[in-house]
Amino acid sequence: MSEPDVSNLLTVAQAIEIIDSVAVSPAIVRVPLAEAQGLFLAEDLVADRDYPPFDKSLMDGYAVRSADVSGSPTELLLVGEIAAGKEWGGMLGSGETVAIMTGASMPGGADGVVPIEETARENDTIRILSADNPGRFIARRGADIRKGEIVLKRGVCLQAAQLAVAATIGAHHVDVHPRVRVAVLATGDELVQVDEFPGGSQIRNSNTPMLVALLRRLGCDVADLGIAADKPEVIRAAIEEGLLHDVLFITGGMSMGAYDYVPRLLKELNLDLKITKLRIKPGKPFVFATGCRLAGISTGEPDEDGRRTKIDFQNQYVFGLPGNPVSGFACAVRFASRLLARLAGGVPDGRCLVARLSVAIPANGPREFYQPAKLSWSAQGLMVAPLPWKGSADLFTLAGADALLVRPENDSAQPIGALVQILEI
Repeated sequence: MSEPDVSNLLTVAQAIEIIDSVAVSPAIVRVPLAEAQGLFLAEDLVADRDYPPFDKSLMDGYAVRSADVSGSPTELLLVGEIAAGKEWGGMLGSGETVAIMTGASMPGGADGVVPIEETARENDTIRILSADNPGRFIARRGADIRKGEIVLKRGVCLQAAQLAVAATIGAHHVDVHPRVRVAVLATGDELVQVDEFPGGSQIRNSNTPMLVALLRRLGCDVADLGIAADKPEVIRAAIEEGLLHDVLFITGGMSMGAYDYVPRLLKELNLDLKITKLRIKPGKPFVFATGCRLAGISTGEPDEDGRRTKIDFQNQYVFGLPGNPVSGFACAVRFASRLLARLAGGVPDGRCLVARLSVAIPANGPREFYQPAKLSWSAQGLMVAPLPWKGSADLFTLAGADALLVRPENDSAQPIGALVQILEI
């Protein structure tokens, strides 16, 4: 059966352009470093001193003067020892050496280190068996970074390595963008809670657990607003509650049916419906709306016009997702994740990977198609096999997928081994 005309629907590329162009103003908070994991920096962090802060040994061995060991093998007099975190106050003289541990500061007068494996010791006599370029075992002061240089740029996500760098320079508190506060609202008389047994033609609400998990994986703080019955006044009240969050996700009620109230209610609440339908499969009845609300009024220091009153506004963002779960999942991954990244202080990353088909696939229709698929590895590299398409309600197939195979509009049939785009999930 041929698909209806979709030429009047927004393409995926057009939808992304619209979502990426809306203004965002990520909040900034100062938090202890221990609470900053997974957050994006709102400031540049600079080195508080040179790193390494001194010339240090890269090996356990003996600090030497290169001139004394150029004719190795040779013997030197042991005159001291330097452990990591300690210093040796003397100056190394001709024919002398100091035992040194990895990470310890070099003694004055020394310009090389001979690893302990290249030596032999008898009491205080150290025999240097080999000393090929001993200077290579020293990390020079400032070789990693100089005082005042940027070590972590604003917009970097603070994960394990970045937290270690921040700790190294003493950034015990950091300015970051807080987690995005999102709310999830399900709509529909057909839905019951997970712990209820459906009656008649009812089904359990699977969209909310799916979205809550996905949004938490994307770094959000998530509030579950429950299920709103198909009554305009009930849905409106739930939407108004959800709009108090940074982003509201609504599932169901997006299409053209008699009980699809959500788009009309969003308009009544003075939100601008920037997207209402997409040339995508699954996910055609997709809504993206924006608005602005008064967040508060404060007084403080006079502004440049002598006014003390400040009116604060909060941007509002709403994603209306189709009720069918695979549709909602695909739209959240492809579109909503981009705005969430920007609100968190990051940069959208909607890049698709490339894989080879392990089976042939037929031509695609006029809508960009996101089909659940399975990845594997072979001698040819990353391979992908689309899973049987049973429609946008088939959660069971989605649960067995680890990627979405991305098919362009009107894509021709593709043979085994053809390169295709995938979106990891």
